[in-house]
Amino acid sequence: MPELPEVETVKNVLLPIVKGHTIKKIDILRNSIIHSDINEFVKCLEGETFLDISRIGKFLIFHLTNDKVLISHLRMEGKYYEYLESDPDSKYARVVFHFENGHKLCYDDSRTFGMMVLSSESEYRKEKEIAKLGPEPFAINDVTPLLKKSKGKKLPIKSNLLDQSLMTGLGNIYVDEVLFASKIHPLTPSHLISKKQWETIVKNSRDILNTAIESGGSTIKSYHPGKDIDGNFQTRLKAYGKAGELCPNCGATFRFIKVGGRGTTFCPRCQLKYGEPLNVGITGKIASGKSSLLEAFNNAGYETLSSDAVVADLYKRNNVANAIEKLLKIKFPGEGVDKNILREHILINPKDKKKLEKCVHALVLKEIKNFLATSKSPIRAVEVPLLFEAKMDALFDTIIVTDINEKKQYNLLKERDPKNADYLLEINKTNKIDENKNKATYLISNNGDKTQFIKECNKMINKLKDRLD
Repeated sequence: MPELPEVETVKNVLLPIVKGHTIKKIDILRNSIIHSDINEFVKCLEGETFLDISRIGKFLIFHLTNDKVLISHLRMEGKYYEYLESDPDSKYARVVFHFENGHKLCYDDSRTFGMMVLSSESEYRKEKEIAKLGPEPFAINDVTPLLKKSKGKKLPIKSNLLDQSLMTGLGNIYVDEVLFASKIHPLTPSHLISKKQWETIVKNSRDILNTAIESGGSTIKSYHPGKDIDGNFQTRLKAYGKAGELCPNCGATFRFIKVGGRGTTFCPRCQLKYGEPLNVGITGKIASGKSSLLEAFNNAGYETLSSDAVVADLYKRNNVANAIEKLLKIKFPGEGVDKNILREHILINPKDKKKLEKCVHALVLKEIKNFLATSKSPIRAVEVPLLFEAKMDALFDTIIVTDINEKKQYNLLKERDPKNADYLLEINKTNKIDENKNKATYLISNNGDKTQFIKECNKMINKLKDRLD
């Protein structure tokens, strides 16, 4: 969706095209674009001359003679293209303005989400689409109103910034950029944003929007400000669309989550989530100390869930056993899943491991989602050995990876299960922790003795406690 800088660019491109030119005729090719009486819209605008174009938030305001005003919102894919009368209309032309100079202006919109409203100079600021808009960052000198409006809201700060009634002008791209520059996690509850943080948000909003305007906005996917026009700000984006790339500040790997259904990119170390609840995912290689860390959370009074325990419970269920038998074409002699038979099958048929994981991960995911949705604990810790492989990382605002060297890992496996140590180590080679641990908020090393590791676990929990306030 074009955002404020893109709309400002469209305004600047359109002004010399339309200023001083008179509308001879209007063709309405898609009625749904016009949010006024269509006959009145055409009758009132034909014969009028464009005087100027202004912008409020993401709305274009066309000022015409006799106090007529045309309000236009581009929504997802709206664009304006200028052509000669002899040229065909643009591919997705929805409204066409024919001028006295032999040119025409096509409003092109493949998705048909855009809108136009007829108004007047005395009334256009009162139109419901405009009246509900908050101030632009450029007009905010005192953040106190933002602070007051957000005090009672537990809505994530990203969702709050996307609400144009609070502050207008920031869309999905620029909210990600502003929050990254402000070092604020997108899920931080709005009521916890301090006055100083609001000042930082507004300042960064101004700076980023101004830079984007100077660059002609951003050309993202299919959006271009106009015919043969590309914005250049996408080359200067630091966070948006950078999931999987390295943070330029700390070197961590940018993570991708959804906030209110909107794709969101953030740095897991520069942008720490504050305020409850904290959803903590614990992962790491086998025998790296995940269970000990989970136990430490439990001992500290926080609710925990072990994916291994969830799987153990699932394997007791006959319906799950039947599904696995059918999937892998094996047979368990008794009730539930026989782990020894399953283990042997996977060892002989390693390609079936992914089939098994796909089946089981879906069931585990359902249990984890239910736990996170119903838990009242301010910190909820979930141990997920294959967190990244199962693509469950998006469930957690904080990820802790327990790290261990191969020698100690093997020694611990031998102590725990001498018969299957080599098998477990072989199976664990498919673990993708090493290539994903840079996405973690925190890493805990388990290469010392157990007492030292538990101390590190408790230190970690205290860090999280500090983030609740």
